[in-house]
Parts: sequence; C-alpha cells; structure tokens
Amino acid sequence: MSEVSAREQLIFAIAEAEWDMFQNVRNTGGRASCQNDSDTFFKMRMSQWMVYPDEILESYFKDCQEAVEKGWNLIFEKYARMMENVYQEEYERLLPWIPQVSDKKKEMVEEMVQMHLEWDRWMLENYPNIRKNGRVMTTDQDSQLEGSSSESYLRAEALTYSERTVALLHAFCKDAWEKGENLLKQIIENETRFYGYESLEAAEAAHA
Repeated sequence: MSEVSAREQLIFAIAEAEWDMFQNVRNTGGRASCQNDSDTFFKMRMSQWMVYPDEILESYFKDCQEAVEKGWNLIFEKYARMMENVYQEEYERLLPWIPQVSDKKKEMVEEMVQMHLEWDRWMLENYPNIRKNGRVMTTDQDSQLEGSSSESYLRAEALTYSERTVALLHAFCKDAWEKGENLLKQIIENETRFYGYESLEAAEAAHA
C-alpha cells in the first residue's frame, strides 16, 4: 500500500472540514438527503481540490479553519448565496447575515465564472452525455424546478473564499485559460476516475 502524501492528506482534510460544515447546515424543509451521502460528497469535493496547487489548498484550508474559529459556516453561506434567484424571499431574509465582499473580489470571481462557463460549454459540446447529468449551466436557468445552475453555484462558492484565496485562484485560472487548459475537464476527469472509469471517453460511452 502506497503512503499517503502530505498533499493527499491536505485535500482530504479540506473535504472533511467542508463535510463537517455541511452537516451543520439546516434546511428549511429539513435535512437534505445529500447530507447523508458522504461518499458522493467526498468524491466531488476532492475531485475539485485535486486540480489546484498546494498554495491554493493551504490558503483555502486556512479559510475553513478561520471560519470555524469564528463560529461561521462557509457551506451555509454558499447555499444562502445560491438562493438569490431561486428562493428570493428566503435569500432576503438571510441577507443581513451574508458577509459583504469587496468590488475587487467580485470582479475576480466574475472573471473566473466566465472562464468556467466557457469550459462548461466545451464539455457540453465534447462530452454531452456526461454533461447532461450535471446542473443546468447558466444563472438565467435557475428555478425551483431545476435548482441552481453551475454558474450560480460556482459564483456563490467562490464568494465565500477569502480575498487571498480568490486572488490565488484567479491567477491560476487565468494562467490555465491562457495556456488553453480546461480546469473543469480536469475536475470531471478526477470524478470519473473515482467512479472507476479509465477515461472521460469511457464515461461518456457508459452514459450514452
């Protein structure tokens, strides 16, 4: 059995910190079924964080630790922000407790969101069977029937990160974009490996 690296331990620790916060999110309609599915949660979250370099991982883990020390729940904040277009009355009720963010942070987040949207459109074009299993794509598709889109989810999550973490992520995404790399593809490749597929092509064929 191979030894678990420090990086792998950090990625797991981040997912574990997020899972603990997720367990303390109280939904209006009661506990959500996904809050009992730790296997899927860890696969999804670790697939995402595996893409990023140690500097970003360390910065975000610090965000998680600082949130816990302050008695704040980053996952609650994310889902509260996601309510803006889907459950507007609930969002407005929670608005006084949602932290304000700087214009600079909003600008960096929006640039990252737009890059991810282009990556997502590429996935839809090249791996439609995999993509159809995900969220609807854009914020204008948000609804109570369909839920929040990938765009709204990403924006809401990124706004919970510290400005330090956002700046690091923004630089990393921009560098990947300029090199023609698709970070979303890398994330989904990680997900498919967790589920036993050898490649995106194998997963695409299985979902046809």
